[in-house]
Amino acid sequence: MPWCRYRGAVAQRFNFGMPEPRRRDGWFTVGNIDVTTTAFLVGVGVISLFVYAVSPSAVANLVFFPEFVRQGEVWRLATWPFVSQPSIWVLISMFFFWFFGHIVEEMVGRIRYTRMVAAIVIAPTLFVSIVGDLATAPEAGLNLLGTVMLVIFAVENPNAPFFFGIPAWVIASVFVGLDVLGYAGNRWWGTLVVLLLAIGIALFSIRQWGFADRLDFIPRLGSGSKHSRPTRSRSGRVKRPTRKPAQRVVPGPWEPPAGAPSAETAAMQAELDRLLDKISSEGLDALSRSEKERLNELSKRLR
Repeated sequence: MPWCRYRGAVAQRFNFGMPEPRRRDGWFTVGNIDVTTTAFLVGVGVISLFVYAVSPSAVANLVFFPEFVRQGEVWRLATWPFVSQPSIWVLISMFFFWFFGHIVEEMVGRIRYTRMVAAIVIAPTLFVSIVGDLATAPEAGLNLLGTVMLVIFAVENPNAPFFFGIPAWVIASVFVGLDVLGYAGNRWWGTLVVLLLAIGIALFSIRQWGFADRLDFIPRLGSGSKHSRPTRSRSGRVKRPTRKPAQRVVPGPWEPPAGAPSAETAAMQAELDRLLDKISSEGLDALSRSEKERLNELSKRLR
């Protein structure tokens, strides 16, 4: 897996191969650990390594097989990411998902992220199970989810440099391309469909939430096609800055022309636009702590 870094405002996250400890918006805490959706999936995956050593058959009952799903073992549609068989590649996949999964989770918010992951896990495997005549390899672990999170990151930050300065969009294209070639060579058409559907669901979802502005070929549903970059609460709920209508006062020569914002309001709006543009181009983590506090303050004052 690539040894990744960000330039400029993107915070350094590697420390001798391990993510830098930091506070996250978790569902709950275990000791000093914030248990996010990403952390929960990785944690269950680690536990499954030990369960496999005790009883391989117990773990095998959670792997996705279309044939078994059609026989009534429908839980396999949702449990396959929890299954891990001990190997160095599995550990690398977990680290890969931990890194990019947390970036995406913080970008869209934990509630949206959890819904998206559930859709990515269940919908493609359900489709392949219903179709029934596609050769499909057993699906297990976090490798697929890690690839999807890398694609989302690359869509939002296409020029973010990886090792040797290679941009993120090239790395993501190589990873997806290798998977496609491998599945096609093995004639695992069902597995290929699962990969492509998972990526499609992810990109469609973030597009609806105001991201993926470059993907104009994906329609944005709802009211209007113009989506501005929203500010977000810790749970990912959209908080768009809006202005309250001004109270009526006696007009006089001291007032600006009707409909024109005051100089103070215009200055605050310009500062807010600058912060939102920075998030749009570099991601939420590009903001410093003081900038995030200022963003929340401006959003509240300009409602």
